[in-house]
Amino acid sequence: MKSLGKINAMRLKNNLHLAYCTNIHRGDDWPETLASLEKYTLAVKERVSPDRPYAIGLRLSDLASRQLSEPHTLETFQRWLHHHHCYVFTINGFPFGQFHGTKVKEQVYRPDWTHPDRLAYTNRLFDLLAQLVPEGVEGSVSTLPGSF
Repeated sequence: MKSLGKINAMRLKNNLHLAYCTNIHRGDDWPETLASLEKYTLAVKERVSPDRPYAIGLRLSDLASRQLSEPHTLETFQRWLHHHHCYVFTINGFPFGQFHGTKVKEQVYRPDWTHPDRLAYTNRLFDLLAQLVPEGVEGSVSTLPGSF
């Protein structure tokens, strides 16, 4: 399900993706993340790329990543991407937990790399990315720096 054939997506110079990053919307769990994709991402796609595959920069919290890792949930999302002619090429894994509606400041850096939960979360994001990124597209995961 992850192949869109040859990606003829919205691209900028130097083969860069024109993408919509979901970190601007709430998404503490997977249902909330998917709801923001349906409400906001698809509205933008309709305006800028209605007939071509559209890149998504997917922000996933630790909880959302665990929920999306469930095989049925992941398969359902892969079908959703295919149906809407969207694809994920990058995942924002910087904020581990809640990112909106609370004071984040230094909390966004926790847990840091001294905690095994950060490593497990980041590895899970790469596992998800491997299932979501279309063939022939380079993927990435953004995470926090080594220390704060």
